[in-house]
Amino acid sequence: MDKPNILVTSPMSREYVAKLNANPHVGKAQQLPRELWRPFQELYDSGPQAAVTGPGAMGPYFAEADILVTMGMPQGSVAWLPRLKWVQAWSAGVDSMKGSGIIEAGVPTTTMAGANAAPVAEHAVMMMLMLAKNMKGFMENARQRKWRPTPDVDELGGRTLGIVGLGAIGSRLAALGRAFGMRVLAVRRSAVARQQQVDGVDELLPPSDLPYLLAQSDYVALCVPLSAETQGMIGEAQLRAMKPKAFLINVARGEVVDERALVQALREGWIAGAGLDVFTNEPLEAESPLWDMHNVVTTSHRAGRTVRLEERQARMFEDNLERFLSGRPLLHQVDSAHPY
Repeated sequence: MDKPNILVTSPMSREYVAKLNANPHVGKAQQLPRELWRPFQELYDSGPQAAVTGPGAMGPYFAEADILVTMGMPQGSVAWLPRLKWVQAWSAGVDSMKGSGIIEAGVPTTTMAGANAAPVAEHAVMMMLMLAKNMKGFMENARQRKWRPTPDVDELGGRTLGIVGLGAIGSRLAALGRAFGMRVLAVRRSAVARQQQVDGVDELLPPSDLPYLLAQSDYVALCVPLSAETQGMIGEAQLRAMKPKAFLINVARGEVVDERALVQALREGWIAGAGLDVFTNEPLEAESPLWDMHNVVTTSHRAGRTVRLEERQARMFEDNLERFLSGRPLLHQVDSAHPY
């Protein structure tokens, strides 16, 4: 095989691109020029229209790429990449490539699965602690410079944590939950029967046992990828099945939850509150009631972003690049039968 060319569509330091170019087994590594970042994002946001519009000035960059490093690709963009042999998604999931046609065309696609497991799990625990300790109430006291107690401060120990999705993030969260002395239940897609004390949780449940998990849990943490199976999986029925004093934590994808039903649940007291890092529409609309609800903690889809994340991602990509160049199996390759 000729030396492959690498195209990076995600923002990356010039120093790192230079490092890739220094690899004697790489033909050329380049990043989409800064002036094309906005047009690229606009194409991604244009949905099916991207397949009609085409890559425009970006075309030559895609046309000579053998390896693509990307956060996501526009719909129909597989047609822009005649030489494509491998895609490294710069994320744990590939839902941002849905509609591109790349995975469906059989192009090997790998993810950063596990790279952000620690920070996302820690973020979920932070939200659980903020809700348990009524941190928004204390912060409001501090803003008003008033020394007064806030009611309903709780502990995590002795409570039940229900994890929906026991992948890398869910498994890390389970370990943290147990460290706090929580009882941990988890639903895993591949589980076929209820099991006790396996895989680092007190009870491992099949998907059919989701109602049981919802009814048992004081904190329900969503850690699933976005797929046809998980889109809208938490709706009115599921929220009503939770305890009135329970909290929903979403560090997965906004589309996993019916947001209108969630707002109603929070207003009417079906559940006690929520910690949300992800939303149906991002950025979250300024008029969304979720910003101001006293029982909601929000962050701007940054659970996995830390100062150490890019270093881990770079190591994972370089490991896979070495494997690709030497013809060895790639790590964290997407299952084309269940890509999204």
